[in-house]
Amino acid sequence: MQKNIDVQNARENNLKNISVSLPRDKLIVVTGVSGSGKSSLAFDTVYAEGQRRLLASMSSYAKRFVGQLKKPDVDFVNGLSPVVSIDQKTIGSNPRSTVGTMTDVSDYLRMLFATVGTPHCPYCEKKVPVRTPHQMMEHMLALPAGTEVEVRAPVFKIYGEDYEYTLEQIRVNGYRQARINGKETDLGGNVELDEEKEFRIEAIVDSFVIEKGIDKQVVTSLEHGLKLGDGLLVFEITSRMAKTKKDKFYKGFGCTKDKVIAGTMHHRNFTFNDPSGACPTCTGLGTGMRVHPQLLVPDPSRSINEGAFVKEAMQHKKDTWGGRMLYSLSKAFRIDLDKPYNKLSKKAIDLLLYGSKGKKFEVQIPPGAKPHKSKGKQVSFRGVITQIENNYRWYRKRGESSAGIDNYLKKIMVEHPCPECEGARLKRARRLVSINKINLFEAGEMHLVELVKFLKSIKATAKQKGVFDIILREVTTRLDLLISIGLDYLNLNRKSSTLSGGEAQRIRLSSQIGSGLMGMLYVLDEPSIGLHPKDNVKMIETLRRLRDIGNTVIVVEHDEDTIRAADHIVEIGPGPGIHGGEIVVDGPLKSVMACKNSATGRFLSGKDGIPVPMYRRMPTEKQLIVQGARENNLNNLDVAIPLGQFVCVTGASGSGKSSLIHEIVYKKLYNVLHDSRVLSGDHDDLIGHEFVDDVIHIDQSPIGRSPRSNPATYIGFYDNIRKLFADTEEAKARKYTTSRFSFNVKGGRCEECSGEGTIVTKLSFMPDVEVTCPTCKGDRYNEDTLQIYYNDKNISDVLNMSIEEGVDFFADQATILRKLTVMYELGLGYLTIGHPSTILSGGEAQRVKLASELGKLKRGKHNLYILDEPTTGLHFADIERLLLSLNRLVENGHTVLVIEHNLDVIKTADYVIDLGPEGGHKGGKIMACGTPEDVAKSKTSHTGQFLKSCL
Repeated sequence: MQKNIDVQNARENNLKNISVSLPRDKLIVVTGVSGSGKSSLAFDTVYAEGQRRLLASMSSYAKRFVGQLKKPDVDFVNGLSPVVSIDQKTIGSNPRSTVGTMTDVSDYLRMLFATVGTPHCPYCEKKVPVRTPHQMMEHMLALPAGTEVEVRAPVFKIYGEDYEYTLEQIRVNGYRQARINGKETDLGGNVELDEEKEFRIEAIVDSFVIEKGIDKQVVTSLEHGLKLGDGLLVFEITSRMAKTKKDKFYKGFGCTKDKVIAGTMHHRNFTFNDPSGACPTCTGLGTGMRVHPQLLVPDPSRSINEGAFVKEAMQHKKDTWGGRMLYSLSKAFRIDLDKPYNKLSKKAIDLLLYGSKGKKFEVQIPPGAKPHKSKGKQVSFRGVITQIENNYRWYRKRGESSAGIDNYLKKIMVEHPCPECEGARLKRARRLVSINKINLFEAGEMHLVELVKFLKSIKATAKQKGVFDIILREVTTRLDLLISIGLDYLNLNRKSSTLSGGEAQRIRLSSQIGSGLMGMLYVLDEPSIGLHPKDNVKMIETLRRLRDIGNTVIVVEHDEDTIRAADHIVEIGPGPGIHGGEIVVDGPLKSVMACKNSATGRFLSGKDGIPVPMYRRMPTEKQLIVQGARENNLNNLDVAIPLGQFVCVTGASGSGKSSLIHEIVYKKLYNVLHDSRVLSGDHDDLIGHEFVDDVIHIDQSPIGRSPRSNPATYIGFYDNIRKLFADTEEAKARKYTTSRFSFNVKGGRCEECSGEGTIVTKLSFMPDVEVTCPTCKGDRYNEDTLQIYYNDKNISDVLNMSIEEGVDFFADQATILRKLTVMYELGLGYLTIGHPSTILSGGEAQRVKLASELGKLKRGKHNLYILDEPTTGLHFADIERLLLSLNRLVENGHTVLVIEHNLDVIKTADYVIDLGPEGGHKGGKIMACGTPEDVAKSKTSHTGQFLKSCL
């Protein structure tokens, strides 16, 4: 068997025809400065070729369902295994995806509750036994001949719907008779029920007189009834019979009080992705849209007549029904429609928002309005919010919607837990099934350590034990892996869209270990992202476990601990972009540390390093104070954030850093400074917001979704470049304007490729073919436009020029030079001016945004810049440059607030806020505040213990 993975002459992206031999069954780290070609080797060459070969081995039929892949630019790669990529890409935003569904644990829990769970009566909540339709039939036929039995299915009102809709559901299922609060009712007629009251509604499934030969009829009726009753049925003996015989019939058969019995349960009954298990109100999403009063009234200083409500929510015209209703309401309840909304009494506001609650009043015609036949009619008012929410449900139920309606509703509605299932996603009957008094939703809310204890405490009967033991073994194996990888603070109900890239990557990693596959090749992208130094040990141990069971693990990484733990290290470099793409050093740790040309080796050996600052900036009196922070797991915190300083927020993964900074500080400031419709996380108050002129969140989201977007267009100096070309003598002579030099509009661009430079052809059963445009040869412009030169370069030459070259080329253009210089100083000199934004990494996109902010710095204003782990994707040498740029912001009178785990960044901060002590329910507390030296003295701070060795 081949002992190495041999890559021969790789030329993908900036790789310079490199050849390298990677040992199999080892932990290999590929490192190097940002943009040097690490991902080009690990992902675009090794992983891409392994994936392409695996796909090539499939049948033509299978290839129909898999996207085709192009061959990477490499002569050959020998020694490949089936390959799995575990990258940092954000998980999809599917609201039905949870930690439980990602790990398959939810599937096993559903089987567990279907097998071992005990149902309860929906009325008195006492335990009821489970029986098959045949068992129910046999029990009925044991009654004396001539006994009359009525079988009913309990039907529950869907929250927010009127009772007519509930009764319609019974009719649709083919039943005409029902008992409403015990009274038999014919549903064929008009049935009106008061929506303000609760009613016990049971559809009459069938009525039997016990006699021979009715077996099939009984079983069929029971099966249909169980579907309508969500697995529950009510059996009532309607003929006269001695009480002792009736009691004997119900004893052990169903709830003796309410005569309810449960049918056999199936695991699909416990999934929120199936109609048989999903809550009918939210269709299994667990959330619903509710009108938020603050969004409904964007300007409470206005009166209702002046338009306090958003215009779509309330009609003010005299001759409309809404206008007449509003006028009549104001007269009946003495509401001043010309008084500012915020001056109205609580009673008046409640009446406007939630209605008259059944109280009727007389319709009056406003002065100046046309006469109308509704005058004098007695009506009640449902309320603005109630009416909008009812209309929303109506649109959703019937699938009738439009862009205008959707945009209006998005403006005033926010997501809330479903009022029927309260976020459990399941039907009420499913929530009544429990094990040790815990239902499926409650089990999913437990933190993983608690869940393991709960599962091990379950005692199954001899009949259930065989199935139970198999389920328990599978579930605990998966949960133990998640706990060992540092994710013990998660729960199975958590939506996958709320996970960070690092958390999602670790979940996928645990799934791979749990699969127990051998001989695989795993390629990972910075698994240390989002991990506190104390949790990094667990991650490294997990990578070793993956290696030890017989796999090859290739990790693109900058983390020092991970590099030191590697069996083999490959450093790509020596610089970024065109200065990289070569093998600097290839071998064990000792070889790297001994290599003089290795930037990584110099940092690991201590020859280079990021020094501790000589002094810390002194705090001023200006500060932001968050009071009573309770969002997610925050424990009612009061936190002071000093302004005019470089502030780091630290803590274990899941300790509440993002909840505090993103959900409360950022959203509250954005609400005050920009858009009152942005709602912040749960807290009492944010004091000191008047000291901040603007809040800017510099995240790692893409700077554009189109390849036409690039750093020059994002930062805003491409217009200056186009103007330079338009101002040349030749351009003026031809009467070319700046639009001539845009590849987004007709005139100057190549029309063959519409300014793209490439033409993509989609083929069936083969990868899309992307070829250079034969007309413009990839230059994006037509021949006439390319004849215009500025300093011996045409517009295409400038777009293909690196930022590093651009600094020299535009040395006499102050505006362009300033912005290019900022990007160069941030370590982005290897990017081209026209580099498509769609292929920027998250770290590169974040630095382009940072360069944009640095390029427009103005004194006199105080901005708060928020960054989340800006060291993602950065080598030690790149972090030095980043820190210089962040400190420039502070020196210009601004505040930089960073969520970070990197100790080199934390030790250079002026002020540190450390949360903890652990993640999830064990976090949300302030462990230490102050300078890095102050935090290092704290005995309870995990961050402080690691900082000691750095200071």
